[in-house]
Amino acid sequence: MNWQHLRTLLWLRWRLFANQARRWGTLNYVLMMIVAVCAVGIALPLFIVCFLIGLYAFTETEPFVLLYVWDALVAAFLLFWGVGLLTELQRTESLSLAKFLHLPVSVNGAFLINYISSLLRLSLILFVPALAGLSLGLVCRHGVKLLPALPLMAAFLFMVTALTYQFQGWLAALMSNPRRRRTVVVAVTAVFVLVFQLPNLLGMFRPKSLERKMQRAAALQQELDQLGEAYKTKQVDAQEYMRRSQAAWAAHGREEQQAARALNNSVQHTTRLVNLVLPVGWLPLGVMFSAEGHFGGALLAGLGMTLIGAASLWRAYRTTLRLYQGGFTSKKVRPARVSASANISEGRGSRLLERRLPGCSEPVSAIALAGWRSLLRAPEVKMMVLTPVLMGAIFGGAALRTPSAMPVAARPLLAIGAILVVLMGMAQLMANQFGVDRDGFRVFVLCAASRRDILLGKNLAFAPLALGMATVLLMVVQVACPLRLDHLLTMLPQFISMFLLFCFLSNLVSIYAPMHIAAGSLKPANIKLLPMLIQLLMFFFLFPLMQGPTLLPLGIEALLDSLGWQARVPIALLLALVQCVVVVWLYRALLNWQGGLLQARELRILETVTNRAST
Repeated sequence: MNWQHLRTLLWLRWRLFANQARRWGTLNYVLMMIVAVCAVGIALPLFIVCFLIGLYAFTETEPFVLLYVWDALVAAFLLFWGVGLLTELQRTESLSLAKFLHLPVSVNGAFLINYISSLLRLSLILFVPALAGLSLGLVCRHGVKLLPALPLMAAFLFMVTALTYQFQGWLAALMSNPRRRRTVVVAVTAVFVLVFQLPNLLGMFRPKSLERKMQRAAALQQELDQLGEAYKTKQVDAQEYMRRSQAAWAAHGREEQQAARALNNSVQHTTRLVNLVLPVGWLPLGVMFSAEGHFGGALLAGLGMTLIGAASLWRAYRTTLRLYQGGFTSKKVRPARVSASANISEGRGSRLLERRLPGCSEPVSAIALAGWRSLLRAPEVKMMVLTPVLMGAIFGGAALRTPSAMPVAARPLLAIGAILVVLMGMAQLMANQFGVDRDGFRVFVLCAASRRDILLGKNLAFAPLALGMATVLLMVVQVACPLRLDHLLTMLPQFISMFLLFCFLSNLVSIYAPMHIAAGSLKPANIKLLPMLIQLLMFFFLFPLMQGPTLLPLGIEALLDSLGWQARVPIALLLALVQCVVVVWLYRALLNWQGGLLQARELRILETVTNRAST
């Protein structure tokens, strides 16, 4: 590739980007230009500020302080870089190699242009001047011993961009199959959320150093209280009281200093080990080695990052060639499938959709199993499964930090809260059951099954999902904050009662407030005011109102305990079983009425969920 080819390709890349930006709309185009101009305009002031910080803020600094500072900068950069990566999960080539195969341009040159184009991101525009300014400031302050910070920064950026480019190419190869595309997007998003929620999840558990500090403070307070009591009873005089008090405070101060030194050494050892294991930590580690005068360690860190970047770029190039040569999309010959009748005649097991659920009619079993299979295959449902787990982990962390401080009688409330989190996480899907079906709702309109069986099958399809998530959260609660055996057994009938009441409410909302759902998402399209108000009424008023009576078994047991009537029989368990029987009977009795409502409104529901209703 000569200079004329390079200039032409760069001009073509710019024209494609400009045309794509104009297709986003005038407002989006103007906003994007404003953001780009602001990012470019802030680059120079950011460079100057970071240069001054490196020049004057780190005059006499220990090497480990530099390690902490660069770790913070690397973490912030990776956060912004990850957000940008989520917005463009699949790498779309800026210049398609397939269109350049007939031109006198090498594939290597077009691939290089595409890689350079991927570097034009907001995170690089903001962080490269900041890192370069800080590095130059440190070099001007501490001399040539910190000069390796600049090549280390370049090697780090090369490694991150090359790994990202390889990752996007690998995703492009995976998502060449449309069936796996949405699953890959959901999986990558879930991993990204979990990674950046990891510090919050780890913060739920109180470190041992904090517990030891509280124990030392409690011991000091106890010693001072005993000394004060002795002074009040005239066992010691004022001079002796002051001497012992000062001695106790002095001993406490020495213990705190020793604990602080031990904690500092532990943090330094852990930080150094993490930076040594993770390649993204080699940049801060190399800067620390340079500050300590160990240029061999800095050289190894820079060489390791460069080798990783080169290997990743080579793998990305090979993946791109395979993608355009059809290596990922070529059809493979699969063995012919054996029919279901042949399987049954040969004694093999029947398929999932041909099975019968115990105690259910054939239409109910077919609807429930088909709904369960569709839930398993929908990637948006997989993201919904992750939501209650994260919500339970984040909001339940405060209660799980001090499990010993929570009374035994109040611990079942934490388990019930976990069940409520699961139900609330499923509300967006269950409150619009027919909207997810979209054009598939025609099957229910035309089928001969009773509308009662349709609702029952729909509810049964969600039961394993809700039970599985609730079981996971209850296991976490039981490990972190153990419940009594009778209270733990109470949670099963409690869950059945809460789930059936939630199904009753969800059926009503699905019948009266259906919404059209775009394919591959849970986001409603063409939202109208009345369905939205009904959905909000369900979330903020009807849902708590219907779930409130399920707390009666635990409330009655707590009331009897407060009155001093302690029985050897598990009151809450027995009342929960009775409540479960009542709720099951009520649910079965009202299901016929809800089936009639569905039959009366099924045509209007069909128009809405298929997006054919009049606007």
